[in-house]
Amino acid sequence: MKAQKILIPIIILLFLLTSCEKNGETPENFPNLSIDSLKILQSNIPGGLYTDLTFINEALGFAISNFGVIIKTTNGGHNWEQLLSPVNFFLSKIQFTDNQTGYIIGGDNTGGYLLKTVNAGQTWQLTNLQTPDKERPTGMFFLNNTTGFISGKLLFRKTVDGGQSWSEVMDPISENINDVCFKSADEGYATSDNGKYFKSADGGKTWQSMQSNTSDHLKNIYFTETKSYTKCRTNVFIDLGTGKKAFTVPDGVLNLLFLNESRCIGIGQHYEVGFLPYGDIFLTNDAWTTFNQKKYNPQSEAMNVTAIAKVTNGKVIMLGFGTINTNVIELRY
Repeated sequence: MKAQKILIPIIILLFLLTSCEKNGETPENFPNLSIDSLKILQSNIPGGLYTDLTFINEALGFAISNFGVIIKTTNGGHNWEQLLSPVNFFLSKIQFTDNQTGYIIGGDNTGGYLLKTVNAGQTWQLTNLQTPDKERPTGMFFLNNTTGFISGKLLFRKTVDGGQSWSEVMDPISENINDVCFKSADEGYATSDNGKYFKSADGGKTWQSMQSNTSDHLKNIYFTETKSYTKCRTNVFIDLGTGKKAFTVPDGVLNLLFLNESRCIGIGQHYEVGFLPYGDIFLTNDAWTTFNQKKYNPQSEAMNVTAIAKVTNGKVIMLGFGTINTNVIELRY
């Protein structure tokens, strides 16, 4: 019984550390990231533009698409099964709080919705979130199976019963809350427009309003072991600890995954001659002072790399959307 009591909080902590694009305790001395280590896997992944990807362990992972598709792998990304989805609209974020309980947000012109599973994706319960102006939520983070947050246009709500009911974090709310993420059980951030953001030091019970040194809108939140960042609408990143500019990423980087303080992967696309964009993966080993870029052919490989997740220490999976196929791209380090 004593061993079980110790194991339960350890499992919860591991799930927290793999959320919100954290580095997940990657050792400081692992080799530099290399373009030569990127490989397209042979897989049966259904074609589609996948908006988010998460792995629960080295074998079990889930991805979601812009047309309501939910897929699952049980062998680290080689084989995929399309799950029964109750919707056919845009799905934007997915998070699991244990190997059975997962949450997805998305929506269409009828409003924003939450999808929840308690059986590893076999079935999903659909909840209409009654969002303002029927907008899709843009941010979601669950601290555990019961306590979670959603954000969006004039939207910042909290649940303490696993998504069955929601209360306003700020009432009345006059802010667009673009993203919400927690670095630990206590420390959390929520980004807003015009350089404004909020910080919580007590697990989301209270929030302190803060102002960065930019007037740009602040979007997605990212963590390393010691830093907390948010991306502006441009390619500038703000340090949420100081409110000041931290670094700039290359044009075309749409999403990031930090592996430690200096090593980071960026994914996205760029345009050259012609109508179709080229998919991109960017690797930096010095916190974006320098970087290497891998371009993917839009006809045969990818015209956009759209989702990324760490599988284990030493392995990252990315999904590239192409005109012919969707490709599963692996990075070993």
